[in-house]
Amino acid sequence: MNSSTKIKGIDFKASKDSGVYICYIEDFSPELMSEIRNMLSGICYGQVVASEPGDYYSYKETLREFLRRYKQKKENTRKGMIGELLAHLLIPKYINNFQTISIMNNKEESGVKKGFDVVYYDNEQKGLWYSEVKSGGDKDDDETNRKNIILLNRAKSKNSGILSHISEKPEKVFWDSVLDDVKSTVFDSKKVLDIKKLLKSDYSDVIKHKSKNVLLSSVLYKALDNKICPVKLGDYKAKIKDKAFDGVIIFSIQKPTYKKIESFLEQEINS
Repeated sequence: MNSSTKIKGIDFKASKDSGVYICYIEDFSPELMSEIRNMLSGICYGQVVASEPGDYYSYKETLREFLRRYKQKKENTRKGMIGELLAHLLIPKYINNFQTISIMNNKEESGVKKGFDVVYYDNEQKGLWYSEVKSGGDKDDDETNRKNIILLNRAKSKNSGILSHISEKPEKVFWDSVLDDVKSTVFDSKKVLDIKKLLKSDYSDVIKHKSKNVLLSSVLYKALDNKICPVKLGDYKAKIKDKAFDGVIIFSIQKPTYKKIESFLEQEINS
């Protein structure tokens, strides 16, 4: 695996050829804090919307709304919201050709998106990747690699379930949600039309039982004295066989706890 550092405090390992990526968040650094400040509004509402003038989609207003939703949730859902925030933030940062085309906020109620957690557009290959993020692990006794695989299996089952369900019982709701998000996340109008065309084509493919690209993401809250093993993660990925999947990417994030980010967000609202 090659390694590089783009954000201080994060040890990044990548094996692009095998489609396996790991971010070990060793320190909640000032650089990572700055990334959250800069990206939160775009993650929640889309970069296009976040760029609108005025305070409505400002960082502080977005933070206030995020925390309002967050505080309504039980602990496991809170872990998931922080995990999804990290996935939104880090995956396009470390897979350079990937661009997020969906938003985190659920428009209909005070929650996170239903259906696909995140959808990415590959600017090099001009294709779409459907992602599920599963988070957990800080209060159980499961060994690090075992727990990470459990999370990835949940992500795999969710993505497979959605794609297989659509092929058996066509429903446009998941695609309608992303089609609506594209105009909020992509600035170039021609690119918006191209991506929407791809999304509609993908929907038609899925109901014909054609496989699609998936990105399975885990956010593991575990002390870093026992890190996710890149070799074991590669072995896991190599064994994935699912007729609903074409390409598969694994992106795991490990950090000791979600509480530091929670505390940071709460402090930010009062700063």
